[in-house]
Amino acid sequence: MDTMNFGEDFFNFITRHEGDDVARLRLKRPTAAFDVDFAITQIECRKRIRRKLPELFADSRFLFPSVLTTEQATCEAIAKYHAEILGPVPAVLDMTAGLCVDDYYIAARAGKVTSVEMNESTAAVSLHNMSRLRGNIEVIHGNSIDYITDTPTPRFDAVFIDPARRGSNQSRVYGLADCEPDVLQLLPAISAVAPVLYVKASPMLDVTQVLREVPEVSDVWVVSLRNECKELLFKVNFGCAIDAPMLHCVNITAADSISREELSLPYSASRASVQTFATAIGRYLYEPNASIMKAGAFAALASKYCVEKVAPHSHLFTADVLRADFPGRVFRVESVMPFKEKAVKAALNGASQVNVSVRNFKLTAQQLKSRLRLTDGGDRYLFGTTTAGGDMVVAVCHKAI
Repeated sequence: MDTMNFGEDFFNFITRHEGDDVARLRLKRPTAAFDVDFAITQIECRKRIRRKLPELFADSRFLFPSVLTTEQATCEAIAKYHAEILGPVPAVLDMTAGLCVDDYYIAARAGKVTSVEMNESTAAVSLHNMSRLRGNIEVIHGNSIDYITDTPTPRFDAVFIDPARRGSNQSRVYGLADCEPDVLQLLPAISAVAPVLYVKASPMLDVTQVLREVPEVSDVWVVSLRNECKELLFKVNFGCAIDAPMLHCVNITAADSISREELSLPYSASRASVQTFATAIGRYLYEPNASIMKAGAFAALASKYCVEKVAPHSHLFTADVLRADFPGRVFRVESVMPFKEKAVKAALNGASQVNVSVRNFKLTAQQLKSRLRLTDGGDRYLFGTTTAGGDMVVAVCHKAI
């Protein structure tokens, strides 16, 4: 697709119909001198990326090759964080460029980014976008494996790769060897062109398994956005013997990527078990963010913030002192009682809108809401959990911060 031939009529069409229903617009099939189907694809993609990629959404000339590519693109806040992690390196290779969202932000800090994309139409659109927006990004259509194995061998300061997580039958896969391309098989070839590799992976991946498979991993990031775990990121330092890889639990709380909760510790410390538990729920209840929940770094969390775990499997913490910098949600406890419906209803004073959560409880949140005839909403929170002594209790709370 020659993306350089789109004129004002093409972009005016997109602006004029941006609020239209895409399905109806495709059925109408308006006649025009440009590729109407591609223009409608732009409208559909722009509807999907308004919150995901606000900066690029604001650029009315930014093009999207397909809806699928848009869905697979890194969101803006995480792409900015990737760029921060890589830092001001002279030369970066992205082996799975796609829409080049990561590269767009990495290039703001790096000297040059080489972006290799296998799909021809995606490469063409990315070339159009990046040549207009970033003069230091070179977009290449081709197979990145062939690119790094061709002679003469190019040299980079870092390589970034986000392998596809779909198998041959389109089922989801998680292991590095199961993704496309197979990162484990590529490690020798990548190490020949760069000293450092960053691998973006599914949050479902077993970190311990990766550390066994790739002993040169120095850092692991568990990245969440607004308390939803989005990815794992591994840094591989070729030729370095890593005795104690670092684990970074990061929850980005705003689109700027600067507002975030972070907890860094040696990976071995995240494997430690909590040995002591609270005898009772205190004045404050603490719920770790999604990255810490994924990492299971509960003992380190308790030690650093001087909070006690409610029970071995509750994953809630408590203290009589407010820890405002705790990485997660913090609640002021209003009352705690054994789980008896009449007692809980009395504590709620007839309120029907309460936000309900459960941790290690015999009922799901939905079942508990049904039993108590509650709907989500309001400024009160109800937690159902089990204490270290095995008692099922309910805590009624307000957000503390």
